[in-house]
Amino acid sequence: FPESAGAGDSAPYLGRAVDLRRRLGRLLAGAREHSKMLNLRHFTRRIDFQCVGSTFEAQCLLYLLNRCYYPKHYRQRLRLKPPAFLKLNLRNRFPRCYPTRRLANDGSLYYGPFPSHVAAERFAAKFLDLFQIRRCTENLEPNPSHPGCIYSQMRMCLAPCLAGCTDEEYQQEVARVVAFVDNEGQPLIRALEAERTRAAQSLEFEQAARLHRRLEEVREVLRLKPGLVRNLRHLHAVVIVRGADEKSVLFFRVSRGELRGPATLTFDENVPSPVPLDQQLHALLDSLAASPGLGGAAAAKTGTQVRAYSPVPGRGSEAGELPPWEHLSLLARWYYSSFRQGALLMLPASEEIPHARLIRLCRKVLAGEVERSA
Repeated sequence: FPESAGAGDSAPYLGRAVDLRRRLGRLLAGAREHSKMLNLRHFTRRIDFQCVGSTFEAQCLLYLLNRCYYPKHYRQRLRLKPPAFLKLNLRNRFPRCYPTRRLANDGSLYYGPFPSHVAAERFAAKFLDLFQIRRCTENLEPNPSHPGCIYSQMRMCLAPCLAGCTDEEYQQEVARVVAFVDNEGQPLIRALEAERTRAAQSLEFEQAARLHRRLEEVREVLRLKPGLVRNLRHLHAVVIVRGADEKSVLFFRVSRGELRGPATLTFDENVPSPVPLDQQLHALLDSLAASPGLGGAAAAKTGTQVRAYSPVPGRGSEAGELPPWEHLSLLARWYYSSFRQGALLMLPASEEIPHARLIRLCRKVLAGEVERSA
């Protein structure tokens, strides 16, 4: 904290360090002549610090502190930008699916986050080849005199521009697209497998071979879809990282794309009144589900610890709900990092938690085994 921070006219210096002693030694060392290195020796009044157990926890803590002390510039300071999504604009008479970085409450469906705009474009280009919704950007008014486009000529589009289909037929195709992305392609895979079986039983081997190649194309498309990508309305998960204390793990719950937590669970067996692990997890994750968002968790009453990140006393953060894309940006930055620490457990739309698998992941995280495919 600068010396004038008590007057409320100066914000603190915020940072993180693996070796705090070394960092402070550099920042508070005697001034060197002609040196351009940052030196806070003559401006520091107080030093506050908090130990964290992972880079993800450090990012969340820095996010909240910067949002508190630098409300106008925290995104630039943290280099936060919206991740890439796929948008299905349902308000249009003839919806189309395209990559975007903008989230809006316009009734559209959003799928993501993707690691990059290029990755979203690549997946969209491949999976839309399996369906016949339009890819043009114009606002269509069906007219038989419309020249159409190359997709309609190749029969890769229902051609609503030249009245090649009814509104109901186009909406049915859109429903197939939504079912494909929402259910990991399983409806289309099951339909193709059933057709292939019928063709083989009818001795139509050429047709069966074509359907088999189609199935391989569908599976190849699904390989391009990252494991984190979901309909944002159904993006539920649990992030598991190491805690700052020994034999402890930290949980962040992702509910509809919003980060909630953190909550700490200790695996120390030397406690005066032990509580069954399943019971602790159940109470802890229920408390996270009821919390308002990142930093708003309440204390649990089961021996587990649910800790709310509290900005420095005297500086509240009643700025309202956090924009959802910021939470998604923090989650995507961690998940797609090449040096990711911890594990991610994706949950179904019902948010049912497989406690046995969660316990196994906790033990792997404590043992230093990072699950890249979790």
